[in-house]
Amino acid sequence: MAAGEAKSIPAKLKHDAIVEALFEIRFEMTAIPEVFFGRLAEYAPWKGFTQAPMPAYNIPAAFRQADPNLRYQPVFALVEGVERAVRIGPQVLSYHRRIPYVGWAKFKPELEEVIAGVFEKADGLHVERLGLRYLNALRTDVHGIKSISDLNLKLEIAGERVSGNANVNFTTGDSSDTVCTVRIATTEFIQGDLPANTSVYVDVDVFTKKGFETRDEAVVKNWIEAAHTKEKEQFFRLLTDATIESLKEK
Repeated sequence: MAAGEAKSIPAKLKHDAIVEALFEIRFEMTAIPEVFFGRLAEYAPWKGFTQAPMPAYNIPAAFRQADPNLRYQPVFALVEGVERAVRIGPQVLSYHRRIPYVGWAKFKPELEEVIAGVFEKADGLHVERLGLRYLNALRTDVHGIKSISDLNLKLEIAGERVSGNANVNFTTGDSSDTVCTVRIATTEFIQGDLPANTSVYVDVDVFTKKGFETRDEAVVKNWIEAAHTKEKEQFFRLLTDATIESLKEK
């Protein structure tokens, strides 16, 4: 895969590979967390969602705050079936859409509702990190991907091509405030449920660099569109032209 290689990006695939899409926003605020949680539970777009505690709920707040690995863990969730969830903590909120993916035309307005809700319900909001992440399962039957050898990717060790089990991570970035980490792995390295006949897992995570901050709702809404473009660019760089042509919706 050549650095900076531009790929043709179709508007839509006949069969997408997305098993989960999620948006995360990390922040500081002046609102009391319990008050913030209550306000979000009553937020109109999520009012019918079921409330559920998360594993970190039973960890004392002082411990969570002191441990960098726990500080941004959600403590409860608002859930709609198995397809949608809003996970909330004192300094984090993430919005999750699971398979079947609804498409960007519907997902983007849902994310804009998320952003509007956080800015409306959190007093003194100071955003410190944004992330948009897509988890993809490439399959032998619907995508024609039997192994990493079918990707637009070349892995070699001492001149010998790696074509078996693999787990590869790389990060790309530019002069902007946003970078992207891509993980490509065969199923031996993946925990959790994947669709039948999955051969390669591709995790594309777009996020803001350390030091990012904003108090502007419009900045966050504009960022998700740019992040989505970066995500699509990185995903389609991994597919050959022949694969893209066979998968795109005519």
